[in-house]
Amino acid sequence: MTKQRARRAAQPLARRALRLGTVTPVTAAVLSALYGPAVLADASDPQSPTQLAQASGTVAQQPVETGLQEVTVTATRRAASAQDLPISITAITGAQLQEAGIEDMASLARNMAGVDYTDKGPFGGVNGSTLIIRGLNSEQTSGQLALASPVVPPVATYVDDTPLFVNLRLEDLNRVEILRGPQGTLYGSGSLGGTIRFVQNQPDPSAFDAKAELGVSDTAHTHAPNEEAFGMLNLPVTSTFAIRLNASWAYDAGFINQPNLYVLDSAGIPISADPGNPFSPPVKYSDDGTNAYMYRTARVAALWKPSDVFQIGLNFYYQYATANGFPYAATQTSAYNQFIDDNPADGHLPTPCSPTPCAPAAVPQLFNSPVPAGVDSLSNADNSLEGANDKVDITALTIEYDLGFATLTSDSSYAQHMNKSSDDLTALYSNFGFYQSIYGQDPRTFVQGRDQFYDRPVTQEFRLASKTGGFLDWVGGLFYKDEQSNIQEHEFFPGYLDFYNACSAIYGQATVTQVFSNFPSYCGVGETAYTPGALNYVDGIPIVKDQTYIGDFETHYTDLALFGELTGHVTSAWSVTGGARLFKQTVSQSQQTGLLFDGGTFFEPDLPIANTGLSNSWRKALWKLNTAYQFDKNNLVYVTWSQGFRRGGVNALPPSEPAYGYTTPAALTKLSPDEADNYEIGFKGTIANRVQYSADLYEIHWHNMQEGVQLTPLVLPASINVGDAFSRGAELEVYALVTDHLAVTLDYTYDQTKLTTESPLYAQATPPNTFANLSAPPAAIGTALPGTPKESVAVGLEYAHVQLAGGELRFAINAHYQSDQLPALSATAINVPGYTMLDTRVSFELSHWITTVYANNITNNLGIQSYSDPAIYGNRWQAVVSTPRTIGITETYSFKGH
Repeated sequence: MTKQRARRAAQPLARRALRLGTVTPVTAAVLSALYGPAVLADASDPQSPTQLAQASGTVAQQPVETGLQEVTVTATRRAASAQDLPISITAITGAQLQEAGIEDMASLARNMAGVDYTDKGPFGGVNGSTLIIRGLNSEQTSGQLALASPVVPPVATYVDDTPLFVNLRLEDLNRVEILRGPQGTLYGSGSLGGTIRFVQNQPDPSAFDAKAELGVSDTAHTHAPNEEAFGMLNLPVTSTFAIRLNASWAYDAGFINQPNLYVLDSAGIPISADPGNPFSPPVKYSDDGTNAYMYRTARVAALWKPSDVFQIGLNFYYQYATANGFPYAATQTSAYNQFIDDNPADGHLPTPCSPTPCAPAAVPQLFNSPVPAGVDSLSNADNSLEGANDKVDITALTIEYDLGFATLTSDSSYAQHMNKSSDDLTALYSNFGFYQSIYGQDPRTFVQGRDQFYDRPVTQEFRLASKTGGFLDWVGGLFYKDEQSNIQEHEFFPGYLDFYNACSAIYGQATVTQVFSNFPSYCGVGETAYTPGALNYVDGIPIVKDQTYIGDFETHYTDLALFGELTGHVTSAWSVTGGARLFKQTVSQSQQTGLLFDGGTFFEPDLPIANTGLSNSWRKALWKLNTAYQFDKNNLVYVTWSQGFRRGGVNALPPSEPAYGYTTPAALTKLSPDEADNYEIGFKGTIANRVQYSADLYEIHWHNMQEGVQLTPLVLPASINVGDAFSRGAELEVYALVTDHLAVTLDYTYDQTKLTTESPLYAQATPPNTFANLSAPPAAIGTALPGTPKESVAVGLEYAHVQLAGGELRFAINAHYQSDQLPALSATAINVPGYTMLDTRVSFELSHWITTVYANNITNNLGIQSYSDPAIYGNRWQAVVSTPRTIGITETYSFKGH
């Protein structure tokens, strides 16, 4: 990808018009249509100086002073050039996103200094460590077992001014703003590592506009083409009122094969190869391209601007994404030949004979059959097809009023994020140390997670921002958020009770001694609290046939904050900024946890059941101090100290786990907030009217960091305070116009992260277990934080504005490299190797048409993004892999009416 800090104005027509001072509204619209909004300093932003001038009828007519143009942003809550702000910020216009073919977070993050992302498709839209800025992450990047994490993400993401964590498709955007480092004063809780804002194009009452795009591509190792379609209409109803409509559809073919699938009956139970024999193996089949994705988006926006000082904007955004599987690939052939027990003939099993039939030979979990034909590096060993449905609705109302001395803004939003998913947990269960003692030796072991995530935030912010140009600039506001989120994790073992009933008629139920001593049994304990034909409850939890685990989290969160920043211009070159955020937050959580077939009398008196409600609250102040010095009108240096904060939570866990003789520490029921202190020095500016640069050095101290983990020996999803860590590094962004045709971009990041201290609950070890509270052994002090390579580089070359047949030709080639990284804070985590990706694009623009041919991952390199933990998944630990080589073509038509 070629990512430009600002789109150059090398186009002869644009330069000529600007030099002559003839930029009328019509000319501005034409130039924006032909060359993108950045040519006119992001004129399409309703808050930009150009747009405000157009609205008042006094369009800025100034000669170009440099071949480099800048992007107007509102990240500091007022319109300003990104290059002039004394903070670490990158802004990319919608035109640049389109030129580079960037449609999702994965391709965006690959070329951003300081930003890392694990691409899991629609599964990445649920809470977790999908997005990382400046290395502040402690969660496993392969994803939570049940997809949703009770821990708030460490990066705040905004759709316009609506705070919502979502894997957004990047379409019809005015720009993307990436703020690195803690942003606690203006953006509040969750902005530990930074903040990303997706600013959508707003309706334009001045002109009709329309756009359509069709694309088709082919990805290696798939069996169908990728297809996409996009359309947009901007309808000026009156001179003061406009509506903007856009919609899209995209299909990405699957590239993961699954040769180890179980054939299921109508009830979802694996079919036995020998019906009537409880120890018969399952019937299997294979399927190809199982991780296909589909995206649908729609947006309706309205803008009413009856005067130059007042406007109202109403936006509704809808996104629906589906996935048929994860981009996970098995790491070893033994994943297809996994045994229940490494040494089943260990003398633990009884061998009753006459008059009872003799015990069968030790039963392997998947049978030691040959590796299925066709298995390659892009095959998954799971036993079932997985899937997800992810839906996002956002409704936002923005009201702005110019008071003369300041601008008053009201941002109101209501959003819903719903995710339903199913995932294969067979490997997880069969890897439990207590598996045979509890569940027996069913050779058709088949465990599915059926999970749901629901998030409903309602926010209101009132903001007052002064006009610039005086000795003091200031912004202040009041923020309120009310959020209801539910995580539902239900796990099922289809067919277990039927197996147990057939098995126990021969060998009986496992004994208490076997279970509590982890000695293998033939049949397990059965579903001891289940009664056929009746709905029973244990501690308020319903008992459902073949349900192995229930974990429901219902969280209510409120945040009330007063915030502000004040900048004093001590001299024309020197400024000092101070900021603060005072807030009160409250979290109430109820949690239902039931496991081991919901307990029943077999486990009394210590049932592994919890049905508990807990709450907590915090009053806190966050601070920021920044000073900047302008060497000249094009270059500056700044120094910043800023704080970030993330709310805490609660864990309602069972008081004990009798299968392991484990008692849950009371301290595990509370999750304390974590905080970050950022120390940074940065330089940015322009050299010789040809080079734009931004460079910084930073050190972040992370205190009491949180992690969404699997707690306790029974692998229960919850959260824990790990300890302290730091992240220190350097970021460099350079955009250079070598000639009027040739442009070069460079993004480089060096990030050293390290765990410096561990909390007792995280590090605790008690014999005979090497770890007591965690399901995987804790990482050692000095371990790097997961998901962040120490070094990453993105380089882009673009040769553009080649005149051909009345149109313009553009070539671009881009490379991304990242070094190795760890996927989890675990002593058993497998190091993820580094990799390099190479992309190229060729486009031809003639009048209103743009034709683009591209090739992504030209060398078809298998980029490993993450690994799941062998301590949890045994020899079925898998790799999250990148998309294979993709070659495609898009055709775009853009109409500008005046």
